[in-house]
Amino acid sequence: MRTMTLISALALAVAAPAFAQTAPMNPTQAIEAVAASKTGEVEGTFEFVVASTGAGGFNAYLNSAVDYRDPGNLAVALDTKGRNAFKDKLGGHAEDMLKGKRIRVKGIARRVPTGSHFQIRIAVETADQIEILG
Repeated sequence: MRTMTLISALALAVAAPAFAQTAPMNPTQAIEAVAASKTGEVEGTFEFVVASTGAGGFNAYLNSAVDYRDPGNLAVALDTKGRNAFKDKLGGHAEDMLKGKRIRVKGIARRVPTGSHFQIRIAVETADQIEILG
């Protein structure tokens, strides 16, 4: 009986962090998790309303903040493959179609240097990494 109680307690202790990791993180939680990470990256699910968008080079960006330089901004970076996948899926460019929409993104949030500042970004290569919630 005592062994079974110990096993049950260990199972709950192991299961609790896994459950916490599956809940979507908002931008603040994602940025804090990346800052606390030894590797500078966190794998998970992230959720926010696209407040602004942009494009540069071959990439498009979906930002959680109006100003992409805001330290509280969480950005989704779509490379050429990701942009084309979304164009096929949505019938238009993601940066045009997703502004103002709530999205859920699966991927790895990383701290990335962007010239004069750092940004937390999630690289997206496939359309199935982003779910449009409304």
